[in-house]
Amino acid sequence: MLVGCSPNLPTYAEVRAETLDVLQNVADFVPSRQAVLVTPEFEPYSCDDGLALQKGHGAFFTGQWAVFVSDDFDIRGFIDDVPQRLGAEWRVEELGVPVSFAEVYLVRESPRMTLKVEEATIDGRKAIDLLAVSRCGKITDEERDATFPPPIPHPTP
Repeated sequence: MLVGCSPNLPTYAEVRAETLDVLQNVADFVPSRQAVLVTPEFEPYSCDDGLALQKGHGAFFTGQWAVFVSDDFDIRGFIDDVPQRLGAEWRVEELGVPVSFAEVYLVRESPRMTLKVEEATIDGRKAIDLLAVSRCGKITDEERDATFPPPIPHPTP
């Protein structure tokens, strides 16, 4: 079944909100985080784009956040724990590419989303990089041209 043919396709605003909620949820797992840097949003990618891993009408949202941590924070241990903390609806998918840093690639089937969590150094600071890609959502030309307000991560509770 093609995703874009479904009459129940969510809106782009809905898939964007779902993705931002997941990014916030993972950022909330980080104890004593020092700051969160939100990458400026990309123009919505068409679901016909090869990156979509799905086909149909509409667009998918890509969100990227960097969560800065102290120099003594155990990023590898944190990343190893993320799948369990997210829950059973998420599965780890092996990318088959060996890397020298800690990372995990996760997939949730319903509602569809992918999430990559990896160790990073940004401007000399230790960080956890989060990259999430939503399912397809309906988008109008006006929405495609609109500038969405930048997300503001909530402080650590």
